Amino acid sequence: MDSTIEQGPVVAAPAQPQPRLQRNALSLFETVASTLANMAPAEGIFVAIGLTVSFMGSRAPWAFLLAMIAVFTCANTMSEFSRARPSAGSFVSFIANGIQGYAPRAALFVSTTCFVILMLGYIISTASAVVFLGAWVQVLVPSLNWMVISVVALLIVVPLLLRGVAVSTMLSFVMFLIEAVALSFLAVAILFLAHGHITAPFTNAGGMPGFSGLALAFPIVVLGFVGWDNSGALAEETKQPRRTVPITVFVSVFIVGMVYFLSSYSMIVGFAGLKLKDPLGALSVDPSPFLTVARNYLPWFLAVLGLVGVTSSAGYYIASATSQTRIIFHSGREGLLPAFFARVTTGAKPVPYVAVLSYILLSLALIVLPGIWLNANDVFTYEATIGTVPVVLIYLLANVALPLYFWKYQRSAFNWFKHIVVPLIGVAVLALPIWGFFAPNQPTPYNYFGWIFAGLLILSAAWGGYVFLKRRDAVKYLGSIVADE
Repeated sequence: MDSTIEQGPVVAAPAQPQPRLQRNALSLFETVASTLANMAPAEGIFVAIGLTVSFMGSRAPWAFLLAMIAVFTCANTMSEFSRARPSAGSFVSFIANGIQGYAPRAALFVSTTCFVILMLGYIISTASAVVFLGAWVQVLVPSLNWMVISVVALLIVVPLLLRGVAVSTMLSFVMFLIEAVALSFLAVAILFLAHGHITAPFTNAGGMPGFSGLALAFPIVVLGFVGWDNSGALAEETKQPRRTVPITVFVSVFIVGMVYFLSSYSMIVGFAGLKLKDPLGALSVDPSPFLTVARNYLPWFLAVLGLVGVTSSAGYYIASATSQTRIIFHSGREGLLPAFFARVTTGAKPVPYVAVLSYILLSLALIVLPGIWLNANDVFTYEATIGTVPVVLIYLLANVALPLYFWKYQRSAFNWFKHIVVPLIGVAVLALPIWGFFAPNQPTPYNYFGWIFAGLLILSAAWGGYVFLKRRDAVKYLGSIVADE
């Protein structure tokens, strides 16, 4: 450990030895691989490009570039906490550590509430990715049922997750590599074939005037980066997590940001070359703009895009489940959940099997139950929207916790720019998508989503209150387990 870093919160050691995960299982390459797969740029750009163009017009690619810079401010929080106190609890532990030095009991309530709302958001979002996979395959093979495809895909993943972190990480990276190479190839090919319109994104065509378009598009493109925090929860299984996690978050955000920028840029150029009466209008309402462009420029590439839709959503789910089950496991160790959730398999490569199976069962319910009443597109859209906002809220609270932690425990390392200015920018950036979620005059059913979020928050606070009142000893062990100690 860096000798300039002081001690963090002083907590009691657990009375019994706590289960640990496999040490040094992941290299820097593997943590970057898992994070890139979790961010799933193909699924993200497929969903975001139409709305972004409707707000920004030909300037849409620059919104993705600005979002990348903004997300760097949030990555700073993960980086700084991981240098000081890496933890499989990720943001849950970070928020607890930030508050603990000022109000230990409040830290227990807040961190437990944050854990529940974060897990609900994560599982809802990742279930939506499996629904996307089922819907995508049904489009390619109409005779198949999307729900059956989704359930089968979900169950196939279980043995992989139980094999160990290295196996699931490398498989998710292979899937990411397919989508990244395919998107990059298509983008470069379109820029070459439609080179006469290569300056189209530098024009000011379509969209909304002034900054109003950016204000509406910005939350959408920021949400496309959700998943960048994947490596934080893998800290206990990572080699040199204090170094590896900070590098991972910045490298991953940059790579996916470049994929988004290049892909959106090529879509503007490609539609401009189709000689339509209103190319940007056509792009904004096209349900499958990438398929449209491929059909007109590279018809043989349609089969590849079909594969990309599958690998992107599958890679996303595997990577996110791998990371997020570690947070469930860690919360069981530190008393936020019953100790049952901290059980691991025996052997040289312990896997948190109870956390994995719990995650799978909840995901299964979130696929099947809504699917009884809604079609696949509605299930995907609604769950992706509802699930993302709780995650963004936790990102925001972690930015608030960062200066509190460093001021209390790391005063000699405190830096006004990294620990005050950058987190405040992050708070402002993250407030935009949260505001968009509650904005007035939204169409049905989106106008009810705020109430659903409020219900999730009440449920989370209820469990937080239970832990606060009935599991008082948990405050002694909160934040006691550091990944590399």
